[in-house]
Amino acid sequence: MARLNLLLQAKEPSVPVLMTIIPIVLTPFMIPGNRNTLLAEGYAHATGAEQAVPGFAILFSFFSVQLIVQMFFNEHRWGTWNRLRISSATIVDIILGKAGVAFLMQLAQMAVVLAAGSMICGYHPNGSLPALIVVAITFSASLALFGTCISLWCRSEHTALSIAMLSGILMACIGGSLTSVDTFPYWARGLARISPAYWVVNAIKTIGLDHGDVRDVLPDVMIVCGFGVLCLLLIVLRALLSRHESTGVSQD
Repeated sequence: MARLNLLLQAKEPSVPVLMTIIPIVLTPFMIPGNRNTLLAEGYAHATGAEQAVPGFAILFSFFSVQLIVQMFFNEHRWGTWNRLRISSATIVDIILGKAGVAFLMQLAQMAVVLAAGSMICGYHPNGSLPALIVVAITFSASLALFGTCISLWCRSEHTALSIAMLSGILMACIGGSLTSVDTFPYWARGLARISPAYWVVNAIKTIGLDHGDVRDVLPDVMIVCGFGVLCLLLIVLRALLSRHESTGVSQD
């Protein structure tokens, strides 16, 4: 199932490629402003890339949640969803196949944006590379689960895409992906903590500017994991309800 979904995505790579290229192109425009912000926060040697590069990587990772939604609703559009449901593949196989590919897409996009930021914009974290990898993997997995959750609970593609886009923009922006949360109004700083993006930004900032290692970012990672677990529980609940509905129909 995962292999089939991977092949389908490989046949139409234009949107994922654009979602990767656009943040790389936009990042240099944000570096000067972010540098001034970081200097004001006391980071005398900051270049601005420490905020701009991961910030855009996070922002466009949220945008890419819409691609996950489309992966699910393509099956409805092609008329193959019901055939999948009655095939030998279980609902768990179907979900894992799509969520697994979504995770790989998210992780690859984030890795390419961060690597390009290092080569082009001078993004060189002074902390632990393994810690950065842990954060990227955790964040990518959580977003894959988030997109899967939206896809399973929404009845229409239009609704699912709207929720994915609006919630993604909201969480990324209030989480500080574009600028430091310290520049927000006082009331908004507390609100930012609701967003998983805040904890990802905080973790990457610790790694990039404060010589952070895995132990330093573990609290942030655990909160992002909590968001992923919440999405997973909602996915399991929807799968159970779907199985119950299918059983009820077959009995009738």
